[in-house]
Amino acid sequence: MPITDRIVLVSPYSDISSIGLRILSSCLKEAGFATRKVFLPIPEEKGDIPPGLFLYPQEVLEQVGELAEDAVFVGISLMTNYFDRVAQLCGYLRSERGARVVLGGIHATLVPQECARIADYVCTGEAEEAIVEVARALCSGASLEKAKNICFYKDGEFVCNAPRALIANLDEIPFPDYSLDDDYALIGKELVRMDKSVLRQLMSAAPGASVAKRCYYITMMTRGCRYACTYCCNRSLLRMYGGQRFVRRRSVENLISELVWVRENIPFVELFVISDDSFFDTEEAEIARFCEEYKSRVGLPFFCLGTPFGISASKLEMLVDSGLVYVQMGIQTGSERIRRLYKRPFSNEEIIELTNLLADYAGRILPPRYDIILDNPFETDQDVIETIKLLLKIKRPYLIQYFCLTLFPGTELAEKAEKAGIITDWLRQVYRKQLFHKRRTYLNFVISLFNTPIPRPIIRLLVSKVALALFNRPYFGRLLRLFLKD
Repeated sequence: MPITDRIVLVSPYSDISSIGLRILSSCLKEAGFATRKVFLPIPEEKGDIPPGLFLYPQEVLEQVGELAEDAVFVGISLMTNYFDRVAQLCGYLRSERGARVVLGGIHATLVPQECARIADYVCTGEAEEAIVEVARALCSGASLEKAKNICFYKDGEFVCNAPRALIANLDEIPFPDYSLDDDYALIGKELVRMDKSVLRQLMSAAPGASVAKRCYYITMMTRGCRYACTYCCNRSLLRMYGGQRFVRRRSVENLISELVWVRENIPFVELFVISDDSFFDTEEAEIARFCEEYKSRVGLPFFCLGTPFGISASKLEMLVDSGLVYVQMGIQTGSERIRRLYKRPFSNEEIIELTNLLADYAGRILPPRYDIILDNPFETDQDVIETIKLLLKIKRPYLIQYFCLTLFPGTELAEKAEKAGIITDWLRQVYRKQLFHKRRTYLNFVISLFNTPIPRPIIRLLVSKVALALFNRPYFGRLLRLFLKD
């Protein structure tokens, strides 16, 4: 007799894609379980209160509780900046509804002991196999005391079992579950039953949809990253899975089959987003196979991420010919000193060479987007000025995506900051920090001008010695508050 017990999976993120949660739903369904997916997207707040501090209204908690009634367990994905609202949701479900809660996601993987204080179980690392074992055990009353990837408190003692081996063959992982057979999404303060019209509405409003003004579908071809930047969780995961092959890649056929399924079943998708840490960072022959299959069987525009070592002229030409319309690449800093701190193995000269290559495709692709990290407590003003000088050398048109440095727990840079006394309150300084909530400083203001049509000679003037002496002072942020609104 097939298992029909229901597991409720909750995503608190503003991106309706939630690849991991949808894949876990597929794994549970293959094992015979029913799943109910609940998406709680929150529109980005403006002003001085970071979105991470948003707590759900009582009526939203109650609606989630009703949907979780009689569930085997409620699985919730957790990223660091969502800790407040997830802790609130866990507390309500456990104390008011008597539900069992399992937390997963990158924050749960990096700090499982903290997460085990607000949940019944924590699943670390890759969860495709672990979540099925948890479901079977909780249905049958079997013990999870030795289940790999699983952590919990027992009699006041923290138990953290060893991780399973990484999944070697990514083709064995089922496609994300977009069946919409029992899905709900938060619209305003009401959880509504999701159908294709609701899915389309949320896909069109999700972060990233504005890039090309198209309804998009997000996917990945690889897991892992060949780099180990000190601000990134990949460095921590490398330590966790030491000795195993960390970078793994789906076959071209497997990825194309997923995209063909999407075209046939979600016809309003207009753009594919390949969100690998670096899709370009593979052999040219494999890129060629992808391009041939994509052009003949999929045919929609797509965009992807890149690094200064992954992109080449030959790869770029093939990808543009097959439908690539947009590239996003991490520059992060123009300071060689900070680049060494980040352990980013690129030079300014290599960055300029690559951005010149992307500039040659103006008119064939949208202006590229370059990532820059702001508000690094290890930076000096001179480091920021070097970043400005690098941006002045990059050919227009382009856009800058600003990320305010968040020292995520478990990363090398966060450990360094804690030892240096920079981090003294993790909840306030890290968990409640918003990635896009930059400080009001003069140099941040100058960097923001790169996303405007202001001529470069004016920007050069703004970082002259005279301008810096006049304006690069603490009072500048107070002036911005008077004249600008977030």
